[in-house]
Amino acid sequence: MWGVMVFSYLLMLVSFISIIIAASLGYFSSNQNHILISLFASIIYMLSQTLILFYFITSGSKIKELIKNNNLDISKYYKPILDMKMKLFPHIMLNMIIMGTTFIIGGGVHTGVISTDTHSLCFFIAIVHYLFLILFQHRCFIRNTELVILVSDLANDN
Repeated sequence: MWGVMVFSYLLMLVSFISIIIAASLGYFSSNQNHILISLFASIIYMLSQTLILFYFITSGSKIKELIKNNNLDISKYYKPILDMKMKLFPHIMLNMIIMGTTFIIGGGVHTGVISTDTHSLCFFIAIVHYLFLILFQHRCFIRNTELVILVSDLANDN
């Protein structure tokens, strides 16, 4: 579990840096490197966000299983996990849609069908929301870890 969390942080860092590099190349020089790095950045980004989604899904189900197996109060200890997922998952999905749209619109810019202003606006919205999402995911990782430790301690006491 901890390895997946650390790997998620590493992928977030790599994806963020590669997105910034791709954006810089696209803004300052429109060449083939921009397209290739944008493709790499979008793949790494989608991988990182998908991994994070499945991390929270899996850790939540394991915590629920631990709560049930040790006859703990499921409404008291599992509700915070559900609340966290209900807040986090829509932001992850929204950002994946915006970031994917930005990548697709980039193809339209290179063919001359879509203006660079539309692509730039979409990118700005995506990157600002991604910064928010990184901070939000960090807080959720911390909260999830606290809940895992709490439930494990309670299970060990039983």
